Amino acid sequence: MDAEFSFKSKLNIKEYADGYRIFDLKRGRSAGREWKSTVFFMISMATLFFLLMSGMNIGRMPVCAAVFLISAYMCTHYVYILPRKAKLRGEHIYKSSKMLSKEYVFDVYPDYFIMRNKNESIKRYYSDVSDCIETKNIIVIIGGFEKRFIVISKRNIEKNELEKISRYFKNRMVKQYRRIKDPGSKE
Repeated sequence: MDAEFSFKSKLNIKEYADGYRIFDLKRGRSAGREWKSTVFFMISMATLFFLLMSGMNIGRMPVCAAVFLISAYMCTHYVYILPRKAKLRGEHIYKSSKMLSKEYVFDVYPDYFIMRNKNESIKRYYSDVSDCIETKNIIVIIGGFEKRFIVISKRNIEKNELEKISRYFKNRMVKQYRRIKDPGSKE
């Protein structure tokens, strides 16, 4: 069976790190960070209330002060530290892997796509995909067993071809597909 279309993609370190951060936000340690940080924020506000009611007498309520500090740190941990660590981890993985910097050819078929270069070939069925997230610069496909996520760079793909790819993934993966503003971008 012939592919419906093919395209090439080559990642740089920033694109892979951004893709890894998105993967971490969806399926990694940062997953659920919104509700987790909210819980710690509420705990810190409640303990701050009790400290204020005691006239900020920390000696009288040392447990409240400790809980406040821990909760404030955990809130910061989920909102800022974990996403930053994920991006740094993505950069480390990219630097330590010779395969990620290679150019890949993507052959797109009605039920799956094949990502290949001279050293490896990965076949991913759309039914294995749990998330397909598109940002301004990349497409992140999450799911499967061989590689838990695949990052596709949009940098070297022509605009009309890029629109075709976006439309195709959007139509094939209706429930999984989302187009988002890149988290962490300064736009």
